[in-house]
Amino acid sequence: MRLFCISALIACTASGALACPNGATQLVSCTFNDGSRYLETCLLGSYATYAFGHTDKRPDLRLARPVTEVEMTPWPGVSRYIWEDMTFVNGAVRYKVYANVDRLEQGGELMLLGGVVVSQNDRTLATLECDVGSVETQDWLQPLFTAKEGSGQYYSQEERVWK
Repeated sequence: MRLFCISALIACTASGALACPNGATQLVSCTFNDGSRYLETCLLGSYATYAFGHTDKRPDLRLARPVTEVEMTPWPGVSRYIWEDMTFVNGAVRYKVYANVDRLEQGGELMLLGGVVVSQNDRTLATLECDVGSVETQDWLQPLFTAKEGSGQYYSQEERVWK
């Protein structure tokens, strides 16, 4: 049954860019290289998805993981930057997706920034920053945080780890 659910979830993310499956909650999505590539992360029930590829094409990479297997660092509530990140693991490769905003930015509207850092064995393979103005999120990563808690995990602020 678990294999069927994962397959169905991945199939749902195979459609066009920047559109979470029906019933899913967008976590962080954006474009790269002047809109020619995209990143999309979504939450559907107890699964989180990651999709990366060329805009308006099927993703080059799709991952679906139980929320208990997605690493997440919630904003600690201090500093001038509001930021959160989550990491999807695929074998030895890690995809760390982040979003942030400078709360003290002067001269206008706050700009949400984001990107993904791809690493393997503590070596950075790629760092991609989202196109300026393309980052979209609904409630940051709060839905993922809530889903992780709903799965029985809790975040230890003192140790900065999920248990």
